Amino acid sequence: MNNILDLPAERDLPPKAAHAMRARILGSVRPHPARPPRLRVAVAGVALLAVASGVAAVVWQRPVRAPVQVLAMGSGELSPALRDAAQRCLQWNSPHRQTRQDESERPVPVSLADLAVAIERGDRTLVLFMNDVGYATCDAESAGTDQESGGHASEPWRHGYWLPGPVQRLLLTSTEHDGGDVNVSGRISGRVDRLVLDHGDGRSTTARLSGGAFGLMTSDARLKAGNDPELVSYDAHGTEIDRRPLFQAEDQLERCYTGPDGKRIYGNPTSDCRPAEKWGR
Repeated sequence: MNNILDLPAERDLPPKAAHAMRARILGSVRPHPARPPRLRVAVAGVALLAVASGVAAVVWQRPVRAPVQVLAMGSGELSPALRDAAQRCLQWNSPHRQTRQDESERPVPVSLADLAVAIERGDRTLVLFMNDVGYATCDAESAGTDQESGGHASEPWRHGYWLPGPVQRLLLTSTEHDGGDVNVSGRISGRVDRLVLDHGDGRSTTARLSGGAFGLMTSDARLKAGNDPELVSYDAHGTEIDRRPLFQAEDQLERCYTGPDGKRIYGNPTSDCRPAEKWGR
């Protein structure tokens, strides 16, 4: 069996960057507590994303980038740096660049037209592509030199258009082990008219919504997992319809959700399963 943590020769990293990338991947596949804070971990549906779909890592020469913050919802809003990041992610996701033989583990085909969320914060970029088949995402960061390292993941939708309630968080990266600033993106159902990150300390950050996708970035939030930050959804009348812990993985949801056939497809078994909601593209 191949070890996904041993990168192909053509993708060898410098020792320091390789060590950091290995630590992040190991952190994403180890067992998690009830509310697992993550440091720069891409999470898609289940906590075992790195195992399910593989993680590729590369190093490239980076341009000089100003310490700006940008949140784009779609390819028409991209800054030059985010456009470069999106094109780079498409290259990483190309079947010609992948060595996985198992058909079920091959990356989901995406194009620039599938770009749903792109986030830039200083020397960090994050892009998320979504289509009817699945998603692909890339997260990159400079190491304080003229080079950057990054990770890529791609996975088909496990349950198609059906979401675990109004919100499905697909990607979460944080600047600190227990929070700090975060970038969050994912899918929403047609019921969601407004989505807010409640910091748990009286402050909040409102997400941008577009085409069934959401994205948000915090600035100097100093989030702490101990404050129980939550994603809160509201409908068009301003009524709260859902509230869930930000750092809780999909396979650790305390409530369960059933598909159209009544079978549980998300969450832990409970006596209070709710119907899964349809992606509002």
